[in-house]
Order: sequence, then C-alpha cells, then structure tokens
Amino acid sequence: MTKTIVIKGYWWLPSTPENTVAGILTYTPNESIILELIGQLKPETSAIEEFINREEECAILGYSSDAKEISLINCYPSGGNLNFSCKFPIQRYNCQHLIIGTHITSLDTPCFFKALINIPYLSLWATPNSIKNTMLFEEKQINKYCISFRAKGNHLDAVTLGNYRISIDGYVNYSGEYFEPKINQKTTVTLTNSSDYTLKDALKQIFLFEQFLSFATLKSLDSSKIVLYDKSKFQQLDNGEKHFFPIEYICTYKKNNEFKQEQNLAEQRKFLFTYETIKDEFHLIIKKWFQEQTDIAPIRHHLIECIRQKGSFSSVDFLLIIQAIEGFWWRFRDADYRLKNNIPRPTKTTLNTILESLINEFKEIEPLKLNQINIREVVDSRHYFSHFVPKSKKPFAKDGIELYHLTNQIRKLLICCILNFVGFSNEKINKIIKKSDNKFLH
Repeated sequence: MTKTIVIKGYWWLPSTPENTVAGILTYTPNESIILELIGQLKPETSAIEEFINREEECAILGYSSDAKEISLINCYPSGGNLNFSCKFPIQRYNCQHLIIGTHITSLDTPCFFKALINIPYLSLWATPNSIKNTMLFEEKQINKYCISFRAKGNHLDAVTLGNYRISIDGYVNYSGEYFEPKINQKTTVTLTNSSDYTLKDALKQIFLFEQFLSFATLKSLDSSKIVLYDKSKFQQLDNGEKHFFPIEYICTYKKNNEFKQEQNLAEQRKFLFTYETIKDEFHLIIKKWFQEQTDIAPIRHHLIECIRQKGSFSSVDFLLIIQAIEGFWWRFRDADYRLKNNIPRPTKTTLNTILESLINEFKEIEPLKLNQINIREVVDSRHYFSHFVPKSKKPFAKDGIELYHLTNQIRKLLICCILNFVGFSNEKINKIIKKSDNKFLH
C-alpha cells in the first residue's frame, strides 16, 4: 500500500469492549501507523494516571466510519497531551500491524485460509500472459485489432509445500469508461492452506517467497499489498456461492516500492533469472528454498542485504559477502573437505583454502571469470576490516574504489554458492549468467 490512509472511528481494548473511544488512525506509507484517541481506553483509572502510566497494548480494536472492523496489533504509547482544565486526554499510539476487515487480538489467531500477494517486479519475473492481441486481415490489409483475455486469468504454476499451496497466476483488470477503457495485466501469488492459518504463519511464508524473488531479480523486494481471507467473513449469494470479503494487512516494517509502469520487458535482462528460465526446475528449487530455510537463513539474509540498491558503499558491504561465503562453506562444504583431506576437526580451514576451493568448484562458470579474484587481497582485506589489525601486517588489504571492485568480484562467487544450494548445476548456472545483463555479474 503506497497511499496514505485515514480512518475515523471508535476504538476499544479487547478486555473492555463496552468502553469505546473516538479517534483517528493515520497510516503513512513506509513511515508509521498512528492512532490518536480522544479520551481514555481504561475508564477505571483517572485521566492523569492513565496518561502517565500508559503501557504497550497487545491489541486495540476499532470500527470505522465506513463500517469496517479494524485491528491494531502491538501498539506503543507515542505521546499525546493532557490539559488539566480539560475533561479528557489526547492519547497517541504507534502501531506495528494494521488489519482492515476483521477483528483479531494476536498474530497467532488462526482464522485465514487464503492470501493474495502483490510484489513489485513479479509481473516481469513471471509474465502474466493473460492478454492476447490478434490482427485480422482483409485483402492483405489489417482490418481489425482484437484484444482478448480470460475472465479468470491465466494460471502459470503452483507448488505444494507441506500444508501450503503457492499459486502463481496472471490476472487482467479491465476498468475505465466507454471512450477510455483501461486494461492492465499483472501476476500475483496466492497462498492457501488446507486448514486455517495464523497471520504470523502467512507472513513467514510470504517473507520466504519475497526473498526468493529478491534473489531471482537481484533486487530487494517487499510485498506492496497483502489481502487475506477469513472463512467466517463472507456474503451468501442467491446461487449459494460464497463471496469472501477481502481483509487488508499493512505493517510499518515493509518498504513498499511499487513497480513503475514505464519499466518494460527489457528489465528482465537485469534479473539473475526469470520464471521462464527455470520453469522446468521451479518446483525443485522453490521447495528446497522453503524446506531448507533454517540452514540457509543467515546466508540468505546476507545475500539479500548485499544486493540491496544503495547509494553508497562501505567496508561493511564487503564483510557481509565474506561472512556469507564463509557461512556457506562451514555449513555445506567443510565436513566433506575435511574428510577428503584427512583434516582433524580442531584444525580450522583457512579463508584462503575456502576461497581456493570454491573458486575451483565454480571455475566452469566462464562469464564470471572467478579465477581473476585475488585471494590474497580478499583475505587481507577480511582480516584488516574485521580485526582492525595494522595495515602494515596486511599489505594486500584494499580500500576505496579497489575494495568496491573486489566486493563485486566475490559477490559473483556468493551468487554461485546460492544457485548451487537451491539445485542448479554448473551447466545451468552458466546458462543463467549468460542470459543476464545484471551489473553484479558483468
């Protein structure tokens, strides 16, 4: 959600639903969810006592002026004012989670069965292919242009992960007026479960898919919109069909960078890979990404952080990548290496050996030219910035623009490690790299 939302209504604590307080909720995209109340949430205490001793509220419920149920989760006092000549205080809360359309008192409330997720660049990563353009000819001249689309969209793929099913679908939105019709197509992700799941569970699964897409596109991406569905929130139609009401979820920690319409299919060339590139391996790859989430989590976090678009560079960016490469080695390579080379456990594999082994493992990925990485420079730079040793003891340590170029080189090695982990062979990695024009790879 990228637009400011203002909700006027009555608000109360779940423990005292009979005590409602008027107030205004304001959501400012990428900044805050602020609830301003005119009065007291706890009438059993004095206005002065409540204002001074306010504590975090796990949940505040509301009912908006447009007849919607509102839930606010994790609400922290954030100021207000109290005039001793006035009969009521003004109280403000800064909230982490906003749910529009139902009442829940915790992220652990199991009540949802489906979620629709919009993520920037998803439509480019997996093109919806929902609109068909047709030209009709008459006497070798174009006589008619026809634009057609399926009312229910175009199903691209689906994969089952335990009790969850992730479906990727193309949709068409037809709007506008008779003289100016508007047709837009996009790709969305649907998360369903055979039984009701909690919001916390849904957010965990969504987060993993966001990170997978961030890796695939080499961009740091968050969902721009999450819509949930509750089996108890529906309208029964005359034909017996149930129409479930959408429940919108908004939080403050997601940075919603909307996909810009002026971007086009050429942007795909900047991705690491698209859905079409890995279509045959998609089920295997996405399952491993989700099922091995605990093992890969720290490395994955470092990877996503080091591909995030930033306006500056520092030695921290270099260290993030080195730590991720070391983490990959310790978790997925070190035991086999020690066994093969008869190395006893107490001896620690050096960074020099780690880099030599991994570079040799991926030397077939010709476009990346990993053999040009100066291992001595990487090792000295690692120890220089991690342990703050004198520069005289690490003469090959790099800084400034040289460290920036060195970081770009080892980032390629990390990307190979993650591609290998999720199931790509060196041959497939080679093909993926050759198709990509991303600046991190060339």
